[in-house]
Amino acid sequence: MHWNILTFVVCAAAIWWSGSRLPVHGKTLAERLGIGAAAAGLFVLALITSLPELSVTLSAMIREEAPDLALGNILGSNNFNLTIVALLEMAFVGGAFLKAVDSARYTKSCISLLLLTAMVGAGVVFGEEIGSVYLPVLLFSVPIALVFIVESVCGEFSVVDEPEGEGCSGQGAGMEVGQRSGPGAGMEGGGRERTTAWHAAWFALLAIVVVAAGFVMARSANRIALHEFPGGIVLGQTLVGTLLVAIATSLPEVTVSFAAVRRAGSPDMALGTLLGSNSLNILIFALGAGIHVAVTGTSAWADVSSLNMVNVVAGLVLTAIVLAGLKVGWFRSGSRRHGALLLSMIPIYLFALWLIHRGSTWW
Repeated sequence: MHWNILTFVVCAAAIWWSGSRLPVHGKTLAERLGIGAAAAGLFVLALITSLPELSVTLSAMIREEAPDLALGNILGSNNFNLTIVALLEMAFVGGAFLKAVDSARYTKSCISLLLLTAMVGAGVVFGEEIGSVYLPVLLFSVPIALVFIVESVCGEFSVVDEPEGEGCSGQGAGMEVGQRSGPGAGMEGGGRERTTAWHAAWFALLAIVVVAAGFVMARSANRIALHEFPGGIVLGQTLVGTLLVAIATSLPEVTVSFAAVRRAGSPDMALGTLLGSNSLNILIFALGAGIHVAVTGTSAWADVSSLNMVNVVAGLVLTAIVLAGLKVGWFRSGSRRHGALLLSMIPIYLFALWLIHRGSTWW
């Protein structure tokens, strides 16, 4: 067990180190390939920072045949990402983080995220009751993919050609976020001198590290979850996925979002990365459920614990709070009520973890 814990920590460190540096090269490649600034912030960075969730989820579902660990990772990571919004509210210079973002764009993101999370909840509740192994994929995975595609085409990702503010410009926020995160001192102040091939090579190498570390970490996490500790305590896959794996795989989002706010003064890029990553995470599980059926012949939706509904409900509440912060006038005024509402997200997240701990840890 000591070896599994050490492996988990080493893999988490590798994911953090590589994942926090991926956006540097991903953003530069997006700019040089002519991808718009909004798409780079909302889609490219979200996609890159979701690579750890992708590798861990696929490994947990296919290699370890532990879809409950995978879903715990996805939902736990999403809730952790949403809680970061409250921390960004405190870190944002001058306060009122949500007041500074483009509310119209991210209102659509929140609404689609609410719908996607509700679909996952439906899969958790009804997946086990469906006898067929293929029908849950059609009822839950396919609609999730369709919602994501429609939102990508008609929602926030369709604004790639709209002008951006100074804080979100490709050479403002993107380069500032990367200046202190790139591998080697040569990135700072000299990033533009690097060739596109150099950035592509680093991007590929770091992506490989993230994916490989994710696969190894999924195995060690599954063994930790099933191990019987002194006193007969078994943590369970839901708790380990929600807490340990979720926080470890969310480290890139934390790094990018805080760098976007504190270093680049770009709240739009920070919130776009968090919300976009959450939607991608749900899509990852939906697609993984289809692969799981093809490889194992069993339904991933039927093999997840009903305890995941705690994460689903918490995710719906946290997303609704962010939506309220974007749309309701006095929430965006920077008042004490506004701050109190957002700070309520932290105890909600911790309470959900406590409920999962109570429900999954047994003797």
